[in-house]
Amino acid sequence: MTDKELVKEPDKNEKIMIGGIIENHDLVMVSILSAPNQPGIAGKVLSFLGQNHVNIEFITESWNREGTADITFCFQSGFKTKVQSIIEGLRDVVQAKGDRWLEDVGIICIYGPHFREKPLIAGQTCATLGRAEINILGISTSISSVSLIIDEKEMDVAKTALEDAFDLPN
Repeated sequence: MTDKELVKEPDKNEKIMIGGIIENHDLVMVSILSAPNQPGIAGKVLSFLGQNHVNIEFITESWNREGTADITFCFQSGFKTKVQSIIEGLRDVVQAKGDRWLEDVGIICIYGPHFREKPLIAGQTCATLGRAEINILGISTSISSVSLIIDEKEMDVAKTALEDAFDLPN
């Protein structure tokens, strides 16, 4: 394969079959920043949230430039006060350097099946939202789905753009 073939733009008219689109509205996104990158930290945070009946709708953890971990998750906005209290109560346990909160976000998710056999899905999803001038705040994938956190105000535009870009079942 030549260098030119490696950087070729995907065909915008090629529609890939997906199973559907799911929307999740009225969420808050929290990032716990620069926590120690060691076993059990995410488990502590998620266990406390679950024990307090807070359902996590999205989660990612990544290793950052400092060598510490950033844990990002979303939950329904009605739980904000409870989650703030839980995070405050875990400060000494988690030993993160800070946290960042973003309200009024939503998740738009496209699902499969068989995404592992369709390598264009993630790229086409992100490119479609980019062409619609929608900033992606977070991405998470599984074998059969791609979930994206975006500004709640952009959910309708995102859904329309994705419906136009992919082949959906009738």
